[in-house]
Amino acid sequence: MTSSKACRSSTSLEQPYGNISTRCTPGWHRRPLPKIAIPFNSDHGKRLFREALLTDGLHGYFSLAETFHTQAEPSYCGPGTLCMVLNSLNIDPGTIWKGNWRYFDEHTLRTCDKRKPKEKPLENVLEQGITFEEFLYLAECNGASIIPYLASNTTLAHFRSAILAACTRRLDDVRLVCSYNRSVLEQTGTGHFSPIAGYHVKEDLILILDVARFKYPSHWISAELLWQSMCTIDPATNKSRGFYLVAKWPRDFSTQCGVDNCEDDNEQNLAIEKRFCSSEETLLLFIENHLRPLANSNLSFESLVITVLQALPLVVIQQTTKWTFDVMQKYRLDAVSKSKCAQECQCVNIFQSYPSFLPENVSDNSVVDDADCRKPCARVTRSHVHAYAMPTRCALAPFIELFQIESNRKLYEKFEQMNIEQYLTLTENKPMYLFGGLSSMVDDNGMMKRIEYGLTAIFFYALRTDTFLSSVGLLDSSNVSNELKDEINYAKACFGL
Repeated sequence: MTSSKACRSSTSLEQPYGNISTRCTPGWHRRPLPKIAIPFNSDHGKRLFREALLTDGLHGYFSLAETFHTQAEPSYCGPGTLCMVLNSLNIDPGTIWKGNWRYFDEHTLRTCDKRKPKEKPLENVLEQGITFEEFLYLAECNGASIIPYLASNTTLAHFRSAILAACTRRLDDVRLVCSYNRSVLEQTGTGHFSPIAGYHVKEDLILILDVARFKYPSHWISAELLWQSMCTIDPATNKSRGFYLVAKWPRDFSTQCGVDNCEDDNEQNLAIEKRFCSSEETLLLFIENHLRPLANSNLSFESLVITVLQALPLVVIQQTTKWTFDVMQKYRLDAVSKSKCAQECQCVNIFQSYPSFLPENVSDNSVVDDADCRKPCARVTRSHVHAYAMPTRCALAPFIELFQIESNRKLYEKFEQMNIEQYLTLTENKPMYLFGGLSSMVDDNGMMKRIEYGLTAIFFYALRTDTFLSSVGLLDSSNVSNELKDEINYAKACFGL
């Protein structure tokens, strides 16, 4: 690479059509990828793409490719990535981009963080870039359902489950964004954001659609190496970097009120109770071919559960990851909309603790009325709360309380006695975590385990059919509470059962 300071002279070259005088041009024209990265357009990269396509590892690629966005400024990797992800999920920005068209780019992003000017949500980003937390502010304030995962609080198995959800789901309804350190990948620079568009399961390689296309092209990289690059500490926050799962809120009922149509609170709360996800394919065939013979064995309950978990294929992991993502978002949204944090968990009121998250044009009352929704920042409602701001013990307390009801405790306690958490990381081939949609940014490890016991109970209740596990009394859900039955039926819908 040649810099302007290194240029001392110009050269005249003889060419077939006359002499061309070259001169020193300042700056850089792209960078070569290091050897550990496989260029997307190389023969090797094309082979990986073809193989990943044939093994269902590129379901997230095409929506991202058709909305591919090059970051507008050298420091805009975060906003540029977010624009591409929001457009690929077909989220309406609710504001004009150019002409009569509504579309996301860095200039149409809006903020609900009062520390930033409404008209300049990217203030200081040009000089300083964007942090892990600020990406969350922007994503939620622009209509995304997003869960953050600090690398320091998750595992490589957890990350692989997120990759599966983003790259192998045929519904193509979730995206994976990584915040990582380029230097670990032997690239120039440090902090960077980009979306993940593909996964080659056999070779454990992921496809990064680098939004800094002026610098590096899209490339394949080791999932483990990218994980290591996310584990580095960002000096701006003194926390590790990490990744996000991003989706679209069902019916846009959560963080945005349409400019022309604003649902009231009763309608919103009703929508919260409805299904978040739909099944992309049923697990009945897998149960029939692989699990049903187990029902006739003489295995103990503990051995049966462990054997079932060890037999689960990748398609189940991506479905359970999306299911847990939606369950977590449902409870978080429910806690915010009903102010459960203040009333039931005896936590400090979130809107008093985090006033910067509540825009000036939104009422501080518990009811968001039609007038509030129709003010200039029409997409901002009280459910626009940053994921860090809602303490997990508050948002997920109602989920844990489900299993404090006497009729719901038996299976939960059985998994607690088994220490079932040790079996939720499935080790066949590459380690994967069964409940990859569960963010482990929780207040204590004990709470994480209680959530896992509850999720495992619902998962096995949902797997029980007339021909599978019907004789296992512990899995009979006929006597559990109606609230738990709703969760079981929701899980069945997600798994096509």
